[in-house]
Amino acid sequence: IMSKSNETTPNVPTLRFKKYDTNWDRKKLSDYVKKITRKNSNNVIKNVICNSAQNGLIPQLDFFDKEIANNENTAGYYIISNGDFVYNPRKSLSAPYGPVNIYKYDSDGIVSPLYLCFSVDDCVNKSFLLQRFKSPCWYRYIYLNGDSGARHDRVSIKDEVFLSQPINLPNTEEQAVIAEFLEKIDERISVQNKIISDLKVLKKELCNKIFSKGSAVRLGDFIEEVTTRNKSNSCENVLSVSNKMGFIKQSEQFEDRTVASENKSNYKVVTEGCFAYNPARINVGSIALLSTYKIGIISPMYVCFKTKSALDSEYLNFYYQSGFFYKELQKKLEGSVRQCLTYENMSEILIPYVGIEEQKAIAATLNKFATLIANEEKYLKSLQKQKSYFLSAMFI
Repeated sequence: IMSKSNETTPNVPTLRFKKYDTNWDRKKLSDYVKKITRKNSNNVIKNVICNSAQNGLIPQLDFFDKEIANNENTAGYYIISNGDFVYNPRKSLSAPYGPVNIYKYDSDGIVSPLYLCFSVDDCVNKSFLLQRFKSPCWYRYIYLNGDSGARHDRVSIKDEVFLSQPINLPNTEEQAVIAEFLEKIDERISVQNKIISDLKVLKKELCNKIFSKGSAVRLGDFIEEVTTRNKSNSCENVLSVSNKMGFIKQSEQFEDRTVASENKSNYKVVTEGCFAYNPARINVGSIALLSTYKIGIISPMYVCFKTKSALDSEYLNFYYQSGFFYKELQKKLEGSVRQCLTYENMSEILIPYVGIEEQKAIAATLNKFATLIANEEKYLKSLQKQKSYFLSAMFI
């Protein structure tokens, strides 16, 4: 059971377990940790470790699928052991002042000399300290004490300055309780990620089974090109297609770009139920079905079309999400720097065809999977938001 802290106990977090009511000790981080300076002088250790904000401290090969460090020249790398902490000053969205992680492998590893490594005294619960570095409580210190003129993607702060940051600690019992509580939330988030991953695999396998059947027919016999132009230049709902979000307003995708002031009379007019293929995306481009807006306009570089009555648009949309479509698409691509797929090329793609009623039934089933995944992802976000709140409220 938790309670809000009262004003008579000043050096405590906003939220804590009711059992505890004493002040937290305030010292420097350097009072509890020791900088690691042991180097891989003889290049004996080959286990190069990288520090990722998302994945923690992991072998370089697992993260990059290739060796980045030169194994013949790692003499300047620091040696870390199980339980050691590593700070990576590289910024990211999830770690705006760089990630601090703990090394959890039994065998020693080596890390770049760009990282700061330190060991921790036994009086500090390592899990508590790890959670503390996941919270934003230390950001202001780094912001105020980082060197000026730093690279935009990296924090520039001296090791001794980083280690001089103030740290507030409760007694060891309260440290352990806080750490265990936050770890339970992490475990639940991990389970939720696994649920979503398994559902996506199941949906993909289902799509593979469904779309490997049916007679192969020419797509062009079941679609018609959309060529209507925004001649009056009156429609201002400018859309684009992204890999992850499908149709999206250009103003939301490119927040720093003004899109409404230019003349867009040559843009194509798309309405609900239209498909648009964006050739500018990575690999083989991206394609989406417009369902979130009644009408909009889109760049003339897009290939736009609608399905005829004998082809259900939802069925076709799920086919586009399968690997079969992209295998067919690659056969039709022209050019190298930017994909140059024309409507004529698109029309020649072969798709599996079943009766319209079966198409609708397939689409309904896959929609249930899509809705289930969306709901699980929504719940994941609520768990992550909850964890974020606790991290902000339980540390000082």
